[in-house]
Amino acid sequence: MYYQEITLLPDSEISPHFIWQKLYTQLHIALADVYNQHGINTIGVSFPDYRYELAGNKRVATLGKRLRVFAQSERDLYTLNLTAWLARLSDYVHIKRISEVGNKAKSYVVVKRYRYKHPLIKAMEYAKYKGINVVTALQTLPKDYAQGKQDIPFVYIHSESTQRNGKKHQFRLSIWQEQTNQPRNGVFNRYGLSQDGTTVPHW
Repeated sequence: MYYQEITLLPDSEISPHFIWQKLYTQLHIALADVYNQHGINTIGVSFPDYRYELAGNKRVATLGKRLRVFAQSERDLYTLNLTAWLARLSDYVHIKRISEVGNKAKSYVVVKRYRYKHPLIKAMEYAKYKGINVVTALQTLPKDYAQGKQDIPFVYIHSESTQRNGKKHQFRLSIWQEQTNQPRNGVFNRYGLSQDGTTVPHW
């Protein structure tokens, strides 16, 4: 497997949220294009500095400042051509060259879009994914995730497929990243996110 890492550069005048918005919107367009033009749907993302936890009474929810883009083949990442798609953001992000994952991975993560669902429905899905019963799932599912708290790390992006009043629709893309020791192959959507438990390496 191969990957490319993007780092948000510090800027005293522009917030990381704004840079994430521009970066992820461009990434979405690039992933949609590489699928439409070449049928590639096996490119996924992860956030190495992702944090969602309680620290005392304070909740920490952030994507961090790094994004990794993964593909099974080096050719797919060259076809995606992130450097060209992110050229206009060259003052705000640093893009590393394409590299092989090799033995870097310590575990794996499932990265997917977060949408609120009733805790019981979420527990049933979690039970099926983990191969456990629903009662155990209710006890082990992270409480904040099960209860549908809305301060999951997120990024605002513009949708290329949805328009309102002739304008591209902007929406909040909440992202849930969960660590696992079991890799799973599959496909990703046009945001580089899993829809069926597909994993990417994590370190």
